[in-house]
Amino acid sequence: MDKKLIIVLYGLRRMGKTTIMYQIISELLEVHKSRYVLYFSFDDYTYGLKDVLNGYQEMVLNNTFDNIEENIYIFFDEIQKVQDWENQIKIYYDLYPHIKFILSGSASISLRRKSNESLAGRVISIYIEPLSFNEFLEMNNYDTAKIRKNPDMYKRKVIPMLEKYMKYGTFPELAKNNDEDYARTYIKESVIDRIIYRDIENEFKINDVNLVRALMKLIANKPGLTLNFKAISENLGKDQRTISNYVEYLEFGLLIKIIYNYRANDYISLRKLKKCYPVTPNIAFALSDKFHELLPYVMENLVLMKIKTDYFYKNSYEVDFILVNNDKISPIEVKKTNKTEKQIKLFMSKYRDKVESPLLVTYDEEKYGNINVIPLWKFLILQ
Repeated sequence: MDKKLIIVLYGLRRMGKTTIMYQIISELLEVHKSRYVLYFSFDDYTYGLKDVLNGYQEMVLNNTFDNIEENIYIFFDEIQKVQDWENQIKIYYDLYPHIKFILSGSASISLRRKSNESLAGRVISIYIEPLSFNEFLEMNNYDTAKIRKNPDMYKRKVIPMLEKYMKYGTFPELAKNNDEDYARTYIKESVIDRIIYRDIENEFKINDVNLVRALMKLIANKPGLTLNFKAISENLGKDQRTISNYVEYLEFGLLIKIIYNYRANDYISLRKLKKCYPVTPNIAFALSDKFHELLPYVMENLVLMKIKTDYFYKNSYEVDFILVNNDKISPIEVKKTNKTEKQIKLFMSKYRDKVESPLLVTYDEEKYGNINVIPLWKFLILQ
């Protein structure tokens, strides 16, 4: 907030971007005069950006930006609804160094594309992530600081919360919800359908929006799906290049996360196999008819959300995730039970000089040694 750069808040729909704006404004009002803080949502009004700023100067400031030396903070929500907003913001940014813009919008695709293209060098983009498990617990009145000090004492209380978190708890408005049918409808209609049928369709002018929906459902029913575009195109009876493009649109719409087969050379990694997960397993819950059968994949999905890696490993064997930290790498396997550590051991023998902190995440088993084994609930709280 103390830098001149424009802040763009982006993220999946219904993740609390507007609420975060309100929270920032609340803090600003403790130290700044209220007339120097403006919030305006273009979701409610169809005014042009210039009209809003002129009205602000005339009716609130009773002055022009040229004659004011105080810092001014301007929050524009749903900015993507304004025609040519990025070029208009650029003009004000260049003319008035004492104005700080904070922008957000539910259509993150349009927001990110236009800010990256037209405001390069003037903007910092901040991704508003799905709720972490700790945040979810806090919203349900759990003291996570106490839990982290002695997690085993709280195990019986925390594990039932994990199931809710898997299904719908990464969305702030659903954190205290107990109605699964409502949660499923909320995620489908307020998030998935709006991104596919409004954001993606409008931004990319696609011809077959139902194919985008079919691809999303395919990924939701198998988190960790290997992206074999030829096989998918044959299965759906659609052009392979179209499938590839539409998957890219889903990624840009923040509905999915793609990870790559790890190789020491990044360029080679990008060309090799790719796997795909919903950005949160709550999307799988909303779209899959057999969510109760997806537990191993949902566990993987939650671990990926936590570690935010871009890599897995597959050769003659597979390791679910590879966490890269400078010149060190950590293999992480996710299994319902501690059946085997074979894959990690094979990986460790191949990259013995680079491997640190190998880990096996299970549903409820735990042991410590050369390869630590930790239950998912504890992993999400402590790591």
